[in-house]
Amino acid sequence: MLIDPAIVPPGVANRRQVNQLNATFDRLTARMVDKIKLPEPGSGFRASNLIRVYLQSHLRRMLQLTEAAFTEFFDGRGVVAIMCARGLYEGLATVTDFEKELKVLLQGGDLNVIFQFTKEKAHATKIQDWITKMGNQNLTAKNVLTMVDKLKTIRSNVPDEYSFLSEIAHPNGVGAVGFFANMSSPEDVAYFDDSGPDVHADLQWIFVASYFLSHFEQVMDRIEAELPALSALGAAQAPKPPTEPQ
Repeated sequence: MLIDPAIVPPGVANRRQVNQLNATFDRLTARMVDKIKLPEPGSGFRASNLIRVYLQSHLRRMLQLTEAAFTEFFDGRGVVAIMCARGLYEGLATVTDFEKELKVLLQGGDLNVIFQFTKEKAHATKIQDWITKMGNQNLTAKNVLTMVDKLKTIRSNVPDEYSFLSEIAHPNGVGAVGFFANMSSPEDVAYFDDSGPDVHADLQWIFVASYFLSHFEQVMDRIEAELPALSALGAAQAPKPPTEPQ
């Protein structure tokens, strides 16, 4: 169980919402595997399992960020918790964008293109020196703001939510003095609190971000549903072993 409903204050999330989040977290945790062998038995086809490697890696990232957000919050490290919550927006945006591009390639049916695309996404980076060394500009990671903006199909105000969380995550006024220092006392003294000015609101933000797990689960389900057909196509196009002479 991710979080005990009994420790969630009234007005943040009701018991049904907490139980739904726990159930989603448990289902996704159960989908983790220790290893994936890329070549499929018989055909040696690799693209389907490379896609699974990509999904498994992002699955772990989403689960770790979710668990850490709650742990850090209840341990009184509010800024760290908000950073984790913000990461869930980025994680869902990245995988959703991957799904959208992959769907087009699956319809095209070019196995080499599908494999190369997945490999590039698995190794995408913003470090230009690495990209230059590899000689492949397709390794350039997309701008996360552009991908987050496309999550408006889930909730129209997602870009504004992400911008607000970024203000806390960055060492700007809101994320530093505004978060840790209370300067409104009548005696003109700054008082400090590691938990931030509004722990109730911070926990609400963590719940909002954590509900993205259900959307991540749906992305995984949709992609996984496409992989058997992809594997069948890969097996059909695999080189046939030479026949034994009679």
